[in-house]
Amino acid sequence: MDDALMVNYNISMCPPVSIGLIGVGDRLRTVVKNLLRESRGQIKVVAVYDPDPGAVSLAREQFGAAVTVSGSDRELIATPGLDWVFIGTPNCHHADQAVSALRAGLHVFCEKPLATNLPDGLRVRDAVTASGRIFAFGLVLRYTPIYRKIKELLDAGAVGDLVSFEFNETLNFNHGGYIFGNWRRQRALAGSHILEKCCHDLDLANWFTGKLPRRVASFGGRDFFVPANERHIARIGPDDNGRAAYQTWRGPRQVNPFTGGADIFDNQVAILEYDGGARATFHTNCNTGLPERRFYWCGTEGTLRANLATGRVELARIAHTRHVEEIDYAGEAAGGHGGGDDELARGLALTLTRGLPPLAGIDEALRACAVAFAIDEAADGGRVVDLCPLWNQLGLTASG
Repeated sequence: MDDALMVNYNISMCPPVSIGLIGVGDRLRTVVKNLLRESRGQIKVVAVYDPDPGAVSLAREQFGAAVTVSGSDRELIATPGLDWVFIGTPNCHHADQAVSALRAGLHVFCEKPLATNLPDGLRVRDAVTASGRIFAFGLVLRYTPIYRKIKELLDAGAVGDLVSFEFNETLNFNHGGYIFGNWRRQRALAGSHILEKCCHDLDLANWFTGKLPRRVASFGGRDFFVPANERHIARIGPDDNGRAAYQTWRGPRQVNPFTGGADIFDNQVAILEYDGGARATFHTNCNTGLPERRFYWCGTEGTLRANLATGRVELARIAHTRHVEEIDYAGEAAGGHGGGDDELARGLALTLTRGLPPLAGIDEALRACAVAFAIDEAADGGRVVDLCPLWNQLGLTASG
């Protein structure tokens, strides 16, 4: 699939593909907008469903007034001639909608995470297996050029045998305010923060190591986005466009992020021990002035450091004379998710029109969720969680 993303393809020779969209918020509209750009007219949105009339209006503006507006997700899934369903609803609905679409004989693209609990994730996996349909999953960072380069370097032995690593996702304060001002602040709708937002990072760690964690521990809390800290809105003041601090990103039904109702963590750390012995620490925080999405790999022969926010990759072999090889991937200037949004669109265009397997499917989706569930179990219960029984339940070993 990696090579296929780089070749010139005559997509116009493929039969047209009809897709329906369930949950047409900003993220799914962006994914589909990019996909249509890459499809050269061979992919068409034929139906949309969203309970928010404003989101439906925006989707029809973007994808055409002739698009059918369905009255429910089930009505959309029953649309005659439909080939694919794209799911972008709040996370608690992903499993039911994916299973319904797969049982109807449709291919599915689902935004992350797969589900908010393990039984629902297993239901989706069973439905994918039974249907024989394609299941593409929104782990967009697998498509991002900087991460594909890291995977290439690690697989080539750039650091030798992996001993330990650090990784993080620390958010700009306005990004954190967006999360704590919408439905993502509630576990019942979104799952935990480390599931909803950081399953990308957990998946990358699984992918880079080629292993799965055997044990995890974690600590977290909601220490900043609480009513007592609302004063920081005034302390920072409005931005150049007059928008209040922590509220520059606006979604439908957005609320003050410091009001009550949130039950997710705004900061969390985790310790993970992978099969083979490599150990890792992960850190996330929703209120920072120096946002990062960084990996720092330590091996027997070298060290590798990379930050998506800056696009900078540094590699140094362990030797008396220090030489640092630097690679620049332009960071945030490369586009959404460090260029991953564009590569995801190219990859999905090939998946929809040629049936090429996606870079992330049901197996990657389930493993990333399972690690997040174990980390939250560790944090909620104050204990070290052994994942080996879980991998056995999924028919896997910690070696993947």
